[in-house]
Amino acid sequence: MSATTVTTANESPRLPLLRLALRQYWLVAAVVLLLAVRIAVPIVYHYDGWAYAIALRERVGNHAYHFESFVSDAHTLTTRLLNDGSGLAFQPALLAAAAVAVLTAREWESRSVVLALTQSVTPTRWFSVRWATVAAVFVVLTAPLTVLFQRSAGYAVQHDLLVHGAQWSTAAFTIGPVTVAYTVLGAAAGAYAGTLLRRTWAALIAAPLLTWLATAALVRSRLVLLVDFPIFSKVHGFHPGGVLGLTFYDALPQDVYLINSLDSGDYWGYQIASSALALAVAALLGWAALRTLRRRTA
Repeated sequence: MSATTVTTANESPRLPLLRLALRQYWLVAAVVLLLAVRIAVPIVYHYDGWAYAIALRERVGNHAYHFESFVSDAHTLTTRLLNDGSGLAFQPALLAAAAVAVLTAREWESRSVVLALTQSVTPTRWFSVRWATVAAVFVVLTAPLTVLFQRSAGYAVQHDLLVHGAQWSTAAFTIGPVTVAYTVLGAAAGAYAGTLLRRTWAALIAAPLLTWLATAALVRSRLVLLVDFPIFSKVHGFHPGGVLGLTFYDALPQDVYLINSLDSGDYWGYQIASSALALAVAALLGWAALRTLRRRTA
């Protein structure tokens, strides 16, 4: 490695690579930050609307609030809450997949990887630090958005301000730790697609598609019922329509029969089990990316 990047005895060999990745990817971080702000602003702004909903319900009665038409009735505010979460449910995962895939493929197309191979750093370390840096940007910015949305949705659920049924279940159970786990899954899918294809446009298309297919397979297989066994007996039936029998919240594949069978006490079990499965698939894709990388640079 050059004199400007030689590590000291007390410095981790990954630190210079991390600093280099941060300098190179600051524009990616800035774009993701702007997107995060765009999602956060309506969530924060609409949070105060729940107080008006409570006041309306006290004035017109619970039945009228849920079944009649008012400016801030249950139907209107449920739709607004779902719209607030639509950009958060799965788009960060797809964007993470696209970003990691493009940045990885460009390393191969521009032959920047050749420079890495001439240094003392290994290709595995070179790429793993880069992948981890981009993934961390998305995770750090997605996590607070998830907390904001769940705080708003949790307040609405706690005070019975949402329409009962599928919309309630979607708002209550969809977004949480698994949203962050899907982002990691997307980054891993991008790493694998970029390493395997090594062409920018091909990787840009393949990585989000792979992320979506992996998520759809997890949702459709219902492995979450085996990981979180107590909810197994609550779920009955499969949705016959949609693509592969799935429904969707924005781009996120969903199993409506599953989430409609849950109650508020199942939230953390469902989220933790779903997150564990998503992270397991992410680890498998990360392992496949590193294996492909070692084979190409052997």
